[in-house]
Amino acid sequence: MTARDPGLPAPDGDDAATLGASLAAAFARSDALFALIPEAALFDRPIALRHPLIFYVGHLPAFAWNQIGRGVLGRGALDDRLDVLFARGIDPASADEARAASVADWPPLAEVLAYRDEARARVIALVPEVIARPDDVLCARGRVVHLAIEHELMHHETLLYMLQEGASRPIARPADAPPLAEGDGRAADPRRIEAGEVVLGIDLDAIPFAWDIEVGRAVAQVPAFTIDSLPVRNRDWLDFLDGPGAPRRDRLRPQAWLPTREGIDVKTVLGPVPIGLAAGWPVQVTGEQARAYCAAHGGRLPTEAELRHAAHGEPGGGVRAYPWGSCAPEPRHGCFGLRQWTPVPVGSHPEGASAWGVEELVGNGWEWTSTPFGPLPGFTPYARTYPGYSADFFDGDHDVVFGASWATDEKLLRSTFRNWYRRDYPHVFSSFRVARDGAAGPRPA
Repeated sequence: MTARDPGLPAPDGDDAATLGASLAAAFARSDALFALIPEAALFDRPIALRHPLIFYVGHLPAFAWNQIGRGVLGRGALDDRLDVLFARGIDPASADEARAASVADWPPLAEVLAYRDEARARVIALVPEVIARPDDVLCARGRVVHLAIEHELMHHETLLYMLQEGASRPIARPADAPPLAEGDGRAADPRRIEAGEVVLGIDLDAIPFAWDIEVGRAVAQVPAFTIDSLPVRNRDWLDFLDGPGAPRRDRLRPQAWLPTREGIDVKTVLGPVPIGLAAGWPVQVTGEQARAYCAAHGGRLPTEAELRHAAHGEPGGGVRAYPWGSCAPEPRHGCFGLRQWTPVPVGSHPEGASAWGVEELVGNGWEWTSTPFGPLPGFTPYARTYPGYSADFFDGDHDVVFGASWATDEKLLRSTFRNWYRRDYPHVFSSFRVARDGAAGPRPA
């Protein structure tokens, strides 16, 4: 491979049967996650900047119907009131904006569930009709079905970090949840990354599906730099707060930390745990907080292009599909795919290291970058049913996050996938590491 080869993995099938089965599987996982929530808690609002949980029960099927049935295929309204009520979530800059966007009365659960079941049945039945219209850009290769599937999978992660924040009503422990992965993890070492060329973006027809923000092409010449081999841990953040370089301690306390009489607990989806057990997990902080840590340690956040080069580049100029190579993601490569239900100590997956010896670039936490979220050259909001998917966030307040978290589905681990959050948003399953100008670290083996 060359630096101009995106090194993409083999595509999934895009026939009607395969897409219908994938859509049904995404629906089933949604049901499994919602089943963990006590029914009385579905009208709770764990995060003030998001709608109550009941919104997401209706939003996922409404989105699928609005994209496929009402949108691409022109079948009209399923339920005009609910189609609109559940059409889009919110991303307000403040709690005041969130209150202004709030709905006073949500429909009863039985009504939402009946709407969900009807929307799902109709959407799955329409998948063959989507495939039968290859001249439509959203029907070709089943793109609009892929869109609905990936939207569903991304919202599983949204739901989980809302549940983490709602610790007053713990969810039922999933039957497949493994024992808590505890320990200090490993301390980071500097890794030298040689200069190289990075290509961001992909042609729409190169893979079965890409979001509009992935489409385009930007060629970046990345100078040599040094980056930490592993993300910053909870224990590292504790040391930072106690050190002389930490300004405004109150602003630097992670939202995921819960002060107790005994000390500090760390919030998880399964309930808070003492920080001693989570000392080696990546610390979950905002992009602004991550910047403060990097500055105090003589460094900075890496750019999106630098993380892409550290993850997918090779010393000889080649490009890998994944940091570890070309084989499909497996549990030995990282903490992703909703197998663990919490982060794990950093350094737990050395087999996932990149060609430069940088570990954990995929999984355990979305990595903050210093790159403001924006379009690539050639960007076009080609999905006419969802033109604001990314364009609504080209505002300078959102930054690109890289990689994946422990809750990210494997379908989203492709090298071209781009994600973003407000840089002051504290709830995302995040991580970060320190980068420095120049190649001061050891050369790759």
